[in-house]
Formats: sequence, C-alpha cells, structure tokens
Amino acid sequence: MDWEVYHYRTRGISAEIEAGKLKVIESYAESGFAARVIVKGRVGFASSASREEAIKMAEKIAKISEDVLDDFPSGRFRRVEGIYDRRVEDIDSNFLKEEYERLVSSISRAKISSAKIAHEIEEVEIENSYGLECYEKSTISSMLVETVHDGGSGYEVCDSRTAELEIEETARRAEELALESSRARKIESSVYDIVLEPIAVHQLFFYSLYPSFSAENVEKGRSRVRIGDKYGEITIIDDPTVRGGLASCSFDDEGVNTVPTTLMENGVVRGYYSDWKHSKKYGITANGFRMENTGYPSPMPSNIVVKADDTDESEKCIIIHSLIGSHTANPISGDFSLEVMNANYRGSAVKGMMIYGNIFDMLKRLEGELGEVRQIENTITKSLKFGKIRII
Repeated sequence: MDWEVYHYRTRGISAEIEAGKLKVIESYAESGFAARVIVKGRVGFASSASREEAIKMAEKIAKISEDVLDDFPSGRFRRVEGIYDRRVEDIDSNFLKEEYERLVSSISRAKISSAKIAHEIEEVEIENSYGLECYEKSTISSMLVETVHDGGSGYEVCDSRTAELEIEETARRAEELALESSRARKIESSVYDIVLEPIAVHQLFFYSLYPSFSAENVEKGRSRVRIGDKYGEITIIDDPTVRGGLASCSFDDEGVNTVPTTLMENGVVRGYYSDWKHSKKYGITANGFRMENTGYPSPMPSNIVVKADDTDESEKCIIIHSLIGSHTANPISGDFSLEVMNANYRGSAVKGMMIYGNIFDMLKRLEGELGEVRQIENTITKSLKFGKIRII
C-alpha cells in the first residue's frame, strides 16, 4: 500500500470591528492530518486529528473507492523566500488594539461599518511512502475595511506576508471611496471604455477566467480554452515562486516542487495548471492545492501574474474600483453580469451600473495596463484598460 500524510498546524489572532467599535479579539489554533492511500490503484482519502486514524480510515475507503491514482510525488524542492516573518509569532491582543487605534484615527469624515484585521501562522508537513519529506512555515497578515458616508460606501483591503500592514493608507482610501460614492450620479447605458483597477481585475478573473486553465476542468470538458487559442494581447503566468507573494510556496499540497507556468503568452493559450493526478497528461505544474486543510487536493491557481502592453489613456474611461457578485460568473462559458461598487467617470463618481459580457470576448478588447502593480489575493496586476464594454 502506498500512502501520503498531510499534516497542518494553523494558529492566529484576529480583531473584528463593527460600526467603528472594536467588537472582539480572538485567537485560534487548529491542526490535523489528511491521508491518502493507494490500494490496487484505487485511492482512499480521510482526515482526522490522529495520523493513525486518518490512514486507517483512508485504507478502508480505498477498498470501495472508484477514484484512481498511479503513485505519489517524490523528489526535492527549492525554498521560496519572503513568506515567513518571525515577528508575526509575537503578535498579541495589545498589538491588535494598537492597529485598531491606527485604523480609526486614520478616518475623520466617513464611518467604519465593518473591518477585520488578522495575523496567521501556518505550518505544513508532507510525507509519503516514496520517501518524500517536506516542511514549510509561512505567515500572512490581512485587513479589510468597509466605510460609509451619507449613502455612499467604500471598500479596501491590504495583505502582507509580514507583520506590517498599510493600515493608514488602506483606511484613507476606503474613506475617500465612501465620500466620492456619496456624491455619485447615474450615467446613461451605453458602450464605454473602462479601466478595471486591481481589485476589480481579481474579482472578475478569479471566477470567470482562472477556472478555464484547470487541467481537471479541461479533461472533463468544463473549459472552453485549448492550447493555441488566442484571446487578445495578454500574458498570464501562474507563479508560486514570487518572493513574498500571497500565494507563494516552496511545494504544493502534494509535495511537488513549485515552478512558474505560462498559461497565456501574448493572448495565446500555452498551458494549464495541474495537480499530480492530471500532470501525467497535462504536465507537472505543482498546483495541487486544498480548498481547506482537511480537503482533497485538486488543481488550483497560485499567484497569477497578469501582464499587458503599457497604456496611459484613461481620461475618457470609466474607472472601476471593485465589483459585487463576481462569484456568480459562469466559470465555463465566461459569461458575467456584475454590479459596480465604486467607479468614477470624467472625475465624478457614478452609481447604479452593471457590467455585462463574456471574459473571453473582453480579453480581445484589452488595450493595455496602467498604474501601479498590486497583489489582490492571488492576482498580481496593474489596472487594465478595455475598449467598448457594455454598461447598463
């Protein structure tokens, strides 16, 4: 019998703020084991607080499972830098109280409707019967804040692999958006050039585009992209090796050494991201990740680096900061219908807008990138400009 054990330990501390008041500070910790075994080619999977129990249950499940796998990964991995900050381990409730004070003192005109600050340490250890042994400790800090002012609202986020968060800058930006939003007006439904800022790019791409590059989705006919297809002039790279990247790691959740993978090059589809199971057909990319620590690994993107030609023409565009309802986008067809949360047109905030379209048609209308590079969750991008997009 071949076996694999995934051991995780997560601990952290967070603060929740409601209506500008510090509601709660809480610490948490969890650990456990997820095991897979291969018996006569069939895979059993189980998770438990006990390593022995997880393996025992997985072996029983393998006897009735219809899922198959040839083997588990082996080999060495190269350490990715910038994903662990020792200082996060010393963060306590007093540190979070100071961060809360910095947050509320940064906003003077708008009100904080809700906010959350969190710092977390995660340890992952993977072993298997092929001799694989790998261990990694990482840290991540995050803050999101929602503000309101006279009927308007604003939303901003910041994340870091270190103990330091850009609290003041993020709070002031959220306040600015709420103030602008309170003066928003409607505009006529028509076709406009638009600029998606990094938060909006991530919200749109994560649900409507990234799933199409999953090897599992391609295999099961749940993707419309094929190698050689061309969609505009955009380059998209899955890169888990970015120094300090929010989705960076030295190995994936199956223990495979991480490497960059080009998904699109100048608009041409070049590859897919794959877990170990699908790597035999689609190539090894080390993208076998778990949605939850207790879950089964499947193909998921790491850091997605988006690149395009430079452009600086944005004066006549609708500038869109963020979107609402992006999870409703169709991950197979790429169709989407999303509400715009914060937007600006010719210097004035606008409201009541919906953006309709198809992500693959939209990529063909990409005119370039502008502004500063930001990482929003797993997307690393500048703002992107698209021509002639239907706005209602």
